[in-house]
Amino acid sequence: MADRPLTLFDELLTLTRTVRQGFELRVRQLGLTYARARLLTTIGRNPGASQAELAAALEIETPTLKRLLDAVEAQGLAERRPLPEDGRKHAVHLTDTCRIDPLLRFRDEVDAALVDGITAEDLEAARRVLTRMTSNAERLRRK
Repeated sequence: MADRPLTLFDELLTLTRTVRQGFELRVRQLGLTYARARLLTTIGRNPGASQAELAAALEIETPTLKRLLDAVEAQGLAERRPLPEDGRKHAVHLTDTCRIDPLLRFRDEVDAALVDGITAEDLEAARRVLTRMTSNAERLRRK
């Protein structure tokens, strides 16, 4: 059978897998798992979010989020605080000891590496195309 060129789908999977592997190596050096690091960066971008909001942002089930929160709380990296208007619900915050700067720096490094050698015009076109592809993929998910 002749070699077929990679499809766009294959290219996207390869890119995603490569970036994730680099991220996993980096977070392991910080004593984290990929899932915990992802949670911490999401909390950092959404300080005071509820557990339900974080679960939605991460596209995970609430029980999975609870286990992740238990783990990062045990590491002293995040904490749940009761919401004043409803003590049954909690807002999630990073602790003062949490250092997500290395994670954010790595994200910046990845962004810079991914766009290296790409013109501003091509980058803008790529963003438009990826945004459209995301919308198209959302339609697939709803079918």
